[in-house]
Amino acid sequence: MKKLIFMGIMLFGLSAFSQNTNNLFDKYISVKNALVKSDSKAAGTAIAALNEAVKNEAAFAQKEELLKAIEKLNKANNLEKQRDSFNEVSTQMWKLVKTSNKVNQAVYYQYCPMKKAYWLSKEKDIKNPYYGSSMLSCGKVAETKK
Repeated sequence: MKKLIFMGIMLFGLSAFSQNTNNLFDKYISVKNALVKSDSKAAGTAIAALNEAVKNEAAFAQKEELLKAIEKLNKANNLEKQRDSFNEVSTQMWKLVKTSNKVNQAVYYQYCPMKKAYWLSKEKDIKNPYYGSSMLSCGKVAETKK
């Protein structure tokens, strides 16, 4: 009986987290969009919001790795350092999104060959967060989660 209760709690916890994958993804997109616009201040605000959202989530497989990556990003104090740290967060977010069965939209995992770095997007069109307006359309869609 105890095992059944425990399993029920675990399943509920995983289901509750899956419901919040969209929230974490939206917060991640806010960071990406600020980097695309080359707005370091807005990126800092969005990074702090993403960090808080991940901290407040129940345990999930990528939580510790994602928090470490976000913490590194959070410590970046200028646009170039934010962009340098963004790939690690993107890689961890992709692992999370790719394994979630509750993402309610297509997610595009995009790649910049110049930076050798990835990011996630809601749109198929390339808007490169690593170079902003100087190379806005540099990149390609590497994978898609529908």
